[in-house]
This record gives sequence, C-alpha cells and structure tokens, in this order.
Amino acid sequence: DDEEFVRFTVSENRKGREFLYGEFRRLGLEFAESHTNFVLVRIGPEAGVVLQRLLREGVIVRPCGAYDLPECLRVSIGTMPQNERFVAALEHVLRR
Repeated sequence: DDEEFVRFTVSENRKGREFLYGEFRRLGLEFAESHTNFVLVRIGPEAGVVLQRLLREGVIVRPCGAYDLPECLRVSIGTMPQNERFVAALEHVLRR
C-alpha cells in the first residue's frame, strides 16, 4: 500500500540501470537492456575469471553459464554508491 515507496524504488532502479548502461557503453561492453532490477552484461570468454576477481574485490555478481550464457554476468542494480563501487571494481579487474 506504500505507493510513494514503490514510485521511489522504481525511479531509483531506473536511474541505476541507466547509469550502468552508460558505464557499460563507456567500457565497450555489450549488455541486454532490462526492465528488472538486474542487467545482463557480456564480459567475453574470461567471464568466469572476472567473476572470481570481482568476488575477491568484495563484489558479488552472478554467472550465467547455467543459462547457456557463459560469457555473461548478471549484475543486480543497487544504490548509486553500490553501482559506482561495482563499476570501479569491474574496471580494475578488466585492466588486469
């Protein structure tokens, strides 16, 4: 019944998605646009390695091999500080 909270949550989720889309474009990564609270991003053949390195950075993402998408990761949309932390960790991991 808390319509104000629902509107706020939907708005914040949309902002987070758009932020991640822009960062994925900047990093040259393909992604699937979403209407949910997560985004599928194509990392490439090293997705498993990137996943493990992100975990060591304290960032949790989901592998998609079980969905026959071994080159992709599922990234949940968080708060803006969480999204920024994810992008910083992803950039760091991709540079290695």
